[in-house]
Amino acid sequence: MKNSPQLDCPPRELSRLAARRHDVLIIGGGINGAGLARDLALRGLAVVLVDQGDFASGTSSASTRLIHGGLRYLQHLDFRLVLESCRERAVLQRIAPHLVRPQSLLIPVYRDDPHSLLAIRAGLSLYDLLAWFRAPRRHRMLDAEAATSLEPALRPQGLRGAALYWDCRTDDARLCLENVLAAAGAGAQTVNYLAAVGMVKAGGKVVGARLRDQETGEEIDLEATVVVNATGPWLERICALDGDPTPKLRPTRGSHILVPRINR
Repeated sequence: MKNSPQLDCPPRELSRLAARRHDVLIIGGGINGAGLARDLALRGLAVVLVDQGDFASGTSSASTRLIHGGLRYLQHLDFRLVLESCRERAVLQRIAPHLVRPQSLLIPVYRDDPHSLLAIRAGLSLYDLLAWFRAPRRHRMLDAEAATSLEPALRPQGLRGAALYWDCRTDDARLCLENVLAAAGAGAQTVNYLAAVGMVKAGGKVVGARLRDQETGEEIDLEATVVVNATGPWLERICALDGDPTPKLRPTRGSHILVPRINR
């Protein structure tokens, strides 16, 4: 793009990076790898974070962008997980208010739905309580008329009412990139377009990884005390480099359907 600000990036000195042994090598620059790199760098460890493409270009740029407290876990009575999720949501609101903002959600309830308005009200009241009043806003119950007034696209036939509650949403890719920048600011080495193509072993143990520069084809062996596989959907591919073809991933149980807004 014309007139775009130019970043003053140092040259990629991969041989210098490989010349020393590091504490931790993290493969995968999504939110898990970036967050871990930041945390470990702040603890004073020598960390290298690499990604085969752009940071946050995989799952961390394609999520539903919700920072939620785990409402759906209530039906499984997993109160501990809800408490943890609500606590983490509050922390993110406090430390990154420019990225984590309140988001309203509407649960319509129809005549033949398995959960009644009373059950939804009880669940959301418990949800607010487990958040220890740190929820973005308290929930509200709406009758059918108020619900269709708020969201005209709702089918009015059989509508009993709706519940309006609040969680948070974020720009997932930007949140990941800010963790990468914070990790680099804390002393971590962050290098993208560096793909893992093999494992370095000594005494039968993994002590590093062979990395290929996707731009030049140059390969280096980078040694580390600990190698972390934070590649998400590509986890099995990295495990296969260590001679482990065992399937480890399972399909997600959640699904989301997005439909265009109807303006009337």
